[in-house]
Amino acid sequence: MDPEALAPMTAVTITARDALELPSYLTLPVGVEPSRLPLVLLVHGGPWARDAWGFNPLVQLLANRGYAVLQVNFRGSTGFGKAHTQAAIGEFAGAMHDDLIDGVDWAVQRDYADPDRVAIFGGSYGGYAALVGATFTPDRFAAVVDCVGISDLANFLRTSPISSNPD
Repeated sequence: MDPEALAPMTAVTITARDALELPSYLTLPVGVEPSRLPLVLLVHGGPWARDAWGFNPLVQLLANRGYAVLQVNFRGSTGFGKAHTQAAIGEFAGAMHDDLIDGVDWAVQRDYADPDRVAIFGGSYGGYAALVGATFTPDRFAAVVDCVGISDLANFLRTSPISSNPD
């Protein structure tokens, strides 16, 4: 691969509506004016996982096709301290989804993204988040992609790690 053809990933911090800082990554296509681009909100699985800086073939594929890609380490993501992880307790379709919407708003306010051309895409928890987006905020997304998303939330929570329990 030609390193010059790869889209650079930029670490950004997005402030959620409740002031929680969300470490995130923005990847913009190479050779395209970074203004009002179609945006893919790429939501990681888990949710007890995280996005990290580095080469991601899916991100590069999307950027190569002209999409801006935003990866938000929403509350519940690991590696940012216990409080960040535990802030997700009871918030799967609540504050965790708000974090993703706040990320989209951040990209739109900075003119990176066209608000009428935003897609949400994810697998596992990310797929669940995509379905939440389609259900609760359908006006925010032009496209929704659920890849192996959680389909039985009650069972998922029953079998989740002890650290995700409110007790």
